[in-house]
Amino acid sequence: MAHRPAPPPPLSDSAIQVEAVAFMDARGHWLTAVAARRVAAVREFFRQHAHLRRDFLRERAEEERREGRLTLELFSRAAQRVRWLLTTGDGSITRIHGAEAGRDLGLLFAGTDSGLDGLTSEREQRWNLNHPHPLPPTGFRTGHLDEDPTHHLAFYAMFGASNESFPEEQFNKLTGTLSDMGPPEDQRLAWDGMDLGRQLGDPRFDVNTWLWKTFGDAAQFPQAAEAVAS
Repeated sequence: MAHRPAPPPPLSDSAIQVEAVAFMDARGHWLTAVAARRVAAVREFFRQHAHLRRDFLRERAEEERREGRLTLELFSRAAQRVRWLLTTGDGSITRIHGAEAGRDLGLLFAGTDSGLDGLTSEREQRWNLNHPHPLPPTGFRTGHLDEDPTHHLAFYAMFGASNESFPEEQFNKLTGTLSDMGPPEDQRLAWDGMDLGRQLGDPRFDVNTWLWKTFGDAAQFPQAAEAVAS
């Protein structure tokens, strides 16, 4: 029996920190050598500067897009980076700002950070990787929307992260929207996206494993690895 490839591994904390410091240096927002080694200092900078944080996320995703990485891998790596950047505290008091992470993913893949009109909104395309040319559905199993699944996934993750308790009015509006979406797989993607959003703020949540288990076709990864290596 042929060996089934494993999903792409997660980013390490140290790799994200190196990327973030390099981005800051390139933009002239330098830290002292001591501060650059302090995870809390790097995170605090990006937490306070949302526009630069989103610039960083888009820049890294665009570079990986040029490398030929799978779209689901781009999404996973963006989610890993934003959760790392929005982590505060340590040990038992570690906290991830899940709602803010959801908004960043919404802007990065859906061009919006709020509202049920986000599926068609032209609100903010500055960071939107799906504008004007949608990302292909590479890495996703067949059935998870043939066009831009990351657009829908990010929007519903943003909604789930921002509305953990689902106020009745919002919940009813959302249910009505989902009932009009058509194919059952579209509705499944929406509910899975909201489930993702509700977990973005949980430090115990392994977002990379969850995304590949829920949506991924790991058999596609070797082709992506060859493209990246070439």
